[in-house]
Amino acid sequence: MSSSHLTISPSEIRLATASLAALALALPTLYLLRNALSPWQKTTDAEPPQLRTFRKYIASYSSLRPAALTASASQNFLHAILPLSLNLPSRTLQPFKQHSAMIFSLFSSFEMIPHPNGSGTSMHFSPSTNTAIAHCKMGGRINGESEKGKLLVKRGVLEWWTECVLFVRFDGVGESVVEVREFVDSAKAGELRLRLEGVLEG
Repeated sequence: MSSSHLTISPSEIRLATASLAALALALPTLYLLRNALSPWQKTTDAEPPQLRTFRKYIASYSSLRPAALTASASQNFLHAILPLSLNLPSRTLQPFKQHSAMIFSLFSSFEMIPHPNGSGTSMHFSPSTNTAIAHCKMGGRINGESEKGKLLVKRGVLEWWTECVLFVRFDGVGESVVEVREFVDSAKAGELRLRLEGVLEG
């Protein structure tokens, strides 16, 4: 009866040693990156699925991709910008995608960032209405390479920032966004409308 022996060559030992050394160096970096996340980006196992969906929705603004922004949207999705005095239309899923594409084309970077408060971030969830609420800063750098972005840059607009309060309502299990109400700073919205006059047409 023959017996087999496991043999490891010196080159294999060197490779394994080098791999372990690289992993030991990478672990502190990964730990720092994990802990460098903004408070609103950190999730816990105890939080409801609605807040995880909410974080995903907010983070998707930075993708500048309508498909990513609406990845969690339900088929009966509705988006509205408030206050009503702005006279802006509510949008179902497809019109909202088109509107988002137009807005994103103006930016080279964009963020939706919940404001911090004394307890961490201004993100709240109401189980009775199945709605998450956050006071956010939003905006970014204007895309000077896009056709319409160039017009804004020529008008001296290199960045645009404002704020809003988001009300995001979910389906029963909290995995889909059913409705978004975006209560914006009406003064800043009016200013942006004036700056964009003639830019978004055509």
